[in-house]
This record gives sequence, structure tokens and C-alpha cells, in this order.
Amino acid sequence: MQRMMKTALGAALVLALGTPAMAQEDCELHVFPTVEGQAQTTSWLSGLGVIGAVADAAGHEDENVSDADYLRDALGPRFQVEAFQSIDLVNTLKLPAGTQVIYETPIADRDITTEVQTRLTESTASCYAELIVTQNLYLKRAIYGRSLNNRFIFKDFRNGVTEAEMVRGRGGNGLTMFPPETPEGRPDADADLRQAFLANFQEYAARFE
Repeated sequence: MQRMMKTALGAALVLALGTPAMAQEDCELHVFPTVEGQAQTTSWLSGLGVIGAVADAAGHEDENVSDADYLRDALGPRFQVEAFQSIDLVNTLKLPAGTQVIYETPIADRDITTEVQTRLTESTASCYAELIVTQNLYLKRAIYGRSLNNRFIFKDFRNGVTEAEMVRGRGGNGLTMFPPETPEGRPDADADLRQAFLANFQEYAARFE
């Protein structure tokens, strides 16, 4: 009788607490920032056909190179990581609570970051996903003004898939302080740029709500 009572008690505890096999599996989100930075300034000439577009590009070549260099510095991988760490990235992407966020070394090859459907890491976790930043682009348009555009890809390998569907998207928000006109204006320009980056991600991530 005593043995039967212990057995019944043990069964009750198993039902109450669950077995190790029933415990929720740890999930992983691997985040890949980008080293990319592009800049494109266009004027009214761009609306005058091919000849106008060529002249426009040539006229802004030095400016575009300078702005792209600045963008790669001010919005480099370290900042992208800090930006993601400032928000609840797991909840934003609707991943299970407690998902481990792992920041990876950027991959410079766009053919890999934008086309490869298999995992970019050697992790074998069955609850696994990737978030990839694929573009940092500064635009200055004669009509629309200045803006930052970012592209993102989310790859979900849960449910046992080995080749994930790419959830591609972008965000684009205006800039008021970037690029700075003087060295003293750099802190405000950097803050403007970084605020736009987070706004772009939130715009992209709205599809997960």
C-alpha cells in the first residue's frame, strides 16, 4: 500500500511539473549586422532622361563617396548591435520568451546574406531563427529630401525546416540633421541617423504583430 501511495505521488508530481522532455526548448536568434553603407544624392537633372541621370551622378560623385564613408562609420555593426539591444528584440519578432539573442560577425558578401536559405551558423538548435541587416542607404532627393533606408531579412527555421522562407522588408524614415554641416553638429547628426535606423526596423517588424 505504501509503495502504491509513493507511486501515485510520483505520478502526480510528473503531471504537475512535467518531464524533462516536456520542458520548453531553448530558442536562438542569430543577428547579423551589416558593414554596408551607401549614399545617393540626386537633383532635378535625374528627371531629364539618361543624359541627365549620368550628369547628376557625376556631379554628386564626391559627395556620395563622402556620405557613404560617414554612414559606414556612424551606423557600423557596433551601433546596429547597440540599437537592437536597446529594444525587446525577441518580443518585437514574436519569438518565444527567453529566446537567446546571439550577435554574429557581419557577412560582407550580399549573395550570401540575401540569397542563402540555409543556416548561416553551425548551430543545430531546432528552435532557431536569423535576423540579417542587408542594407544601409542614405538618400537625398530634390523633392523628398533626406532619408535613411534599411533592408532586413528574417529567416525562421522552427518547425523542422532546413530551408527557411525569406521574410524580406524595408523601412525608410526622414533625416533632419544628417549629414552634419560642421564637426560640432556630428553628435546630433549621429543621433538622428540612429533614431531613423530603429524606426526603420520597427516599420519592418510591424508585419510580425
